[in-house]
Amino acid sequence: MANGEDVNRNPGCRSEVRGHANCYSLPMINGTTPALLGRRALVTGAGVRVGRAIALACAQAGADVAVHFRASRAEAEETAQQIRTLGRRAVLVQGDQALDGGPEKIVEQVATALGGLDLLVLSAAQFERKPARELDRVQFEAMLATNLTGPFLLARAALPHLESASNSAIVTLLDLCGTSQVWPGYAHYAAAKAGLAALTQLLAVEWAPLVRVNGVAPGYVLPSAQTTPEEQSRRIARIPLARAGCAEDVAQAVVYLASAPFVTGQILAVDGGRSVSP
Repeated sequence: MANGEDVNRNPGCRSEVRGHANCYSLPMINGTTPALLGRRALVTGAGVRVGRAIALACAQAGADVAVHFRASRAEAEETAQQIRTLGRRAVLVQGDQALDGGPEKIVEQVATALGGLDLLVLSAAQFERKPARELDRVQFEAMLATNLTGPFLLARAALPHLESASNSAIVTLLDLCGTSQVWPGYAHYAAAKAGLAALTQLLAVEWAPLVRVNGVAPGYVLPSAQTTPEEQSRRIARIPLARAGCAEDVAQAVVYLASAPFVTGQILAVDGGRSVSP
């Protein structure tokens, strides 16, 4: 990767929870200093799957981490314990970013517990399939509340803390759906992610030079248990790198964007080349 990071990945990694902390070596700057040493990070949705991998990667890179969750307390506690095992501080923060006042309360708890905030990773999201003709206003707006309005309000609440920090950053979690592709059956999801992608680039301009804002758009990562072998093979056949991604692929992209001082307003596709493949 760029910026002098020494990252050694195990290409065979498929674990979404256990063992993935060993899939990458500790990200470094100039080969000596952990890339996020001393930074205070809030990772939303950090209890499970990609959010957990991001939280652990930030800790491996030297950050103290606020582990946010909405309902997955047991999983969030496990994430926090793994972070502490890595020698970093971890605090649990419960909250619903879709509720009025929820984002502000989350940020307030984090800033108090960690003594400030240097990095905000907007990972928590809702994913749902439903044909557009069957979507009603309540369902559509519920998706926007979680995947667009909530992240914006979290970023706005965090802004005063980020502006008072050094090399502060926001990283949004996007998707190929809504950035480079659209998928039938996901109208509300695509609209929310497309809006968040535009917001990522707008805030990068509006909040520069004190706060950098970038996004990561994962591709086929962490296939669900419901995916049939035939469907998985069909999807992988369209990926130039010929494999599904794992959570750590996404996490290391987040660490890079969080630590790269001259990168802002960018959306980094982590998709094995799928977005440029016919």
